[in-house]
Amino acid sequence: MSAKASASVSKMTEGERLRAGRAYAGYSLRGLAKETAYSAGYLGQVETGVRPATPDVIAAYESVLGGGMRRRDITHPKLRKIENDEHLDEIRRAVESGDPSIFADGPTSSTIDAAVAPIISEAGVEHFRRWAKDGKTSTLRANAVSIVGFLPGRDNAELVAEILTDDDRVRRLCLASEVSRLMQWDWETSLRVAEDPVTAPDPGKLAGKLSKEAIDPKDSESRWCAGWLLQRLAPALAQH
Repeated sequence: MSAKASASVSKMTEGERLRAGRAYAGYSLRGLAKETAYSAGYLGQVETGVRPATPDVIAAYESVLGGGMRRRDITHPKLRKIENDEHLDEIRRAVESGDPSIFADGPTSSTIDAAVAPIISEAGVEHFRRWAKDGKTSTLRANAVSIVGFLPGRDNAELVAEILTDDDRVRRLCLASEVSRLMQWDWETSLRVAEDPVTAPDPGKLAGKLSKEAIDPKDSESRWCAGWLLQRLAPALAQH
């Protein structure tokens, strides 16, 4: 099964942003509802666009989730995203059966990465670990690294570091994704910065954002990429 036909490449909606922030922070709908004045059903309708994301609802999310609300998607023009909960379940079932599905089709969004990582079985985890090392394309390997980066445990963090150190193509994609997500620069600019960080249009601002990512306890891929980029940004920062 492939989710390619149903994958959305449109700009993230406010509801999707709220869902991505909730997933990244590790909250279920019920868990978030307990911390707010809204029911889980109501919040689910907001996230899927059935109800509007009003300023009061957004403020409720931000008050509970804090930093998790600040995670944005990359700017790749062919970004793959989750359309709804049924689509997420299709992705999970495909992965657990050994089919990389959407992860082989193109770069995946933070919405997918943060939502899939907490719900996959041990079999799914092992598939992602294998794809991260031996996936047929650099796109699949990079997407798998992003998922493994969200998984807890020293073994997963060490695997991410090993692949980003040894696999030049995956490292380039992951570094570009980090730059794109943090700065919202276009994809070509982000790739150029990944290859030569001193070419960054605003190295000081990038360094400031990277310094926060370098201590992110939830994402070992992001920590590794931030450290790599910060080290190589030093010459540009010295000139400012």
